[in-house]
Amino acid sequence: AKLLRWSIERFRESKQGPMLTRASEVFSGLTLGTFNRLVVDYESDPLKLSGMRVTGELVDIDGMSEGTRDQLYLALRLAALELHLEQTPALPFIADDLFINYDDGRAKAGLEALATLSEMTQVIFLSHHDHLVPVAQSVFGDRLNVVRLV
Repeated sequence: AKLLRWSIERFRESKQGPMLTRASEVFSGLTLGTFNRLVVDYESDPLKLSGMRVTGELVDIDGMSEGTRDQLYLALRLAALELHLEQTPALPFIADDLFINYDDGRAKAGLEALATLSEMTQVIFLSHHDHLVPVAQSVFGDRLNVVRLV
């Protein structure tokens, strides 16, 4: 039983560790440092994912606001995509109104996460929020191409 537990733990660390670490980094950035990492409770059934605040408080998904849950989902997707891109050819990442539940500060943090991703693959961001254009311009600089659809 000890050997089996050890093997399962090694597999978990090698496969989930890098994704969870990267998702934690992205989530911390998206929440402007309100959460500093993600924690998985491997003892619960089903597994339970929580965010750890800088105070050490664990907040489960049900305890997060809708906007914070959106940020968690984006962090997990971006982390998984980044790890995938390390092994396969790049495909564009298409994002449609990702920041609908974000305030301006967190929308900028989200755009910064997309800017990081854009170093690995093309990012196509769709939004009907005109106020995000100057924010995106400040993040992407001359790498941004804005196309307005009328």
